[in-house]
Amino acid sequence: MRPITDDADATPAPPDPDDYVARLQAQIDAAKARRAGYRAQAAETVARGGPVRPADEELGIIKTSDTAGRIAADASREIRSRLSRLTSRFGRRRKK
Repeated sequence: MRPITDDADATPAPPDPDDYVARLQAQIDAAKARRAGYRAQAAETVARGGPVRPADEELGIIKTSDTAGRIAADASREIRSRLSRLTSRFGRRRKK
């Protein structure tokens, strides 16, 4: 147990207004510096002619010359080739 003392009514000292104003001013100055940096970046981007567009590969765009018709033709050729190999391997058996 804590001993009972008479200083129960003691309140903490109020914060120093000058310290509070100084902290606020530091936050304002930091925000202004960030804003100036953002404006400089924006001006640089405009001077370059706009933002740099990422390459198609970076965006995941894959270009190919294959069309659905070519893919279907390739698949058809592959199936015919495999069937041909199977029939030549096992041969066509004649019914007796």
